[in-house]
Amino acid sequence: MSKDDRILCPSAMCEPGTQLLGIVGKDGRVSILEEPILLDQTFISMARQGRAPEKRFRFTTPCIEKGCQQWKSGRCGVGDEVISALAANASELVDLPTCGIRQRCRWYSQSGANACAVCPEVLTDTTLMNIQYG
Repeated sequence: MSKDDRILCPSAMCEPGTQLLGIVGKDGRVSILEEPILLDQTFISMARQGRAPEKRFRFTTPCIEKGCQQWKSGRCGVGDEVISALAANASELVDLPTCGIRQRCRWYSQSGANACAVCPEVLTDTTLMNIQYG
């Protein structure tokens, strides 16, 4: 699998090499970008001022599978937990929202449209290193 074909984690930390996936709005929902934006050190430095950047943005990076503490039974445990916790929203999805990583997204590859339905509700919680439900 080439570097450009790797499955992506849709809830990464703000670190060098990650990409901006979405912006958290005033309503607490994430607006997913049409195309992710590679972060530079200036953005990372500015984003780390004030609240944790993961509370204001969502980031993506290649999924590290077994190297991640969230990897369980050959799947992303976070994706499964998010869909289970927000299952009511998943059944309401009619049209998939715009997303720049859908075809390579770990959650989408595991759960299809149900993942897209709950994705805007997910904020990365850096204090617990897991997901906070919006």
